[in-house]
Amino acid sequence: METVKRLRVGFGRDMNLLTSSMFTRRIVMGFLQVVRAIYFALLGFSPVEIGLLLSIATFLSALHHITFGYLCDRYGRKPFLILGTLFAAARTALFAVSTDFWMLALAQSLGAMGEGVGAGQPVVSGYITDKVEAQDRPNIYSTMAITNSLASTIGLSFGGLPILLENRFAYDVVSAHQLLWWACTAVTLISLVFLFPLKEGRRVMRSDGKQGKGPGIKNWGVITKFSLTRSTSGLGWGMIDSLMTLYFFQRFMVGTDILGPIYAFARFLSIFTYLVTPRVVERYGAIPTIVATRMISAGVTVLFALSSWYPMAVLFMVVNRIIVLFTMPIRQTFASGMVSPEETATAIGISNSARMGVRTLAPTLAGYMFESISMTLPFFTGAILMAVNGGLFWTFFRPRAPKNPPNP
Repeated sequence: METVKRLRVGFGRDMNLLTSSMFTRRIVMGFLQVVRAIYFALLGFSPVEIGLLLSIATFLSALHHITFGYLCDRYGRKPFLILGTLFAAARTALFAVSTDFWMLALAQSLGAMGEGVGAGQPVVSGYITDKVEAQDRPNIYSTMAITNSLASTIGLSFGGLPILLENRFAYDVVSAHQLLWWACTAVTLISLVFLFPLKEGRRVMRSDGKQGKGPGIKNWGVITKFSLTRSTSGLGWGMIDSLMTLYFFQRFMVGTDILGPIYAFARFLSIFTYLVTPRVVERYGAIPTIVATRMISAGVTVLFALSSWYPMAVLFMVVNRIIVLFTMPIRQTFASGMVSPEETATAIGISNSARMGVRTLAPTLAGYMFESISMTLPFFTGAILMAVNGGLFWTFFRPRAPKNPPNP
């Protein structure tokens, strides 16, 4: 009970509204996570074409992060929260009306502009920085991680609905998915109900004492190091995760009806790790915790790639997802405090753009390796990059003792 009370610190009306909107959006994102790549495969696209469709979204998401981050520092967070939601709704609406490759590419492009409405993204992180004092942010991020995980669990558990519609109601593959894409569009639009009443946070003061016309970035050294570090995790996790469902589908002949509940179970288990995240950070520190989990993730990924027995592959996949999700609120808290408040959204936008920019390469590279070399090569490559990411976190950001400690 004490942990739950601590997680609630700093929540008010606007934070509850924001969390509710994110919860609604995350249901759709969870469904997309498990269904999208397999849906593209069922439409007849090759692994390389699927990788290209996923890469398009990642590339434009990189541009959107830096653009939205800068603009929301200048003009406020709320307009871009609403705009991102509309873009996300447009994606699933286009999925519902077309199976053409280029229309799906357009849909992915629009969806990429809306994917940034998450706790670690520039607009939301900027809003949290405006509304919540620094000492309360770890609890806020942990609480949002819990609610996002619950929502994703719901969305992931719906992964078997297309097969249910096909088997029970005689829908064909395309029409079953199109019906569900329309449902996703409606759910995304419902999330707007929680955004319209939001009030902007405190106006950011520039160094010259004027309000709200955006920062001049001062901490370029820190931002550059953080962006380089995040780029390795973006490429690494992109290699591991982008074609994961397709890997299970083609190697073990497992569809969304089975993968959905498995992904949902992994996401649900992560909720319990978020309850202890603030205490782990207090005891061991943010950077040592991140480094340790990155190294463990790399090892588990190698074990996953070596697993030819389906239950063991599932076990390693679930463990790996829990490990990576555990560090999410830790990294978000670190990112929100590494620069001054008026630079937060811009700085996170730049680092996210670096991460997403290199992650653009991951689905296409993974698709090529998957199709032309080995189905497991993307996972080995991703494991190496995750280990490198841990090394960079330690090199750039590890706690350092003072050069001249005071005499006792």
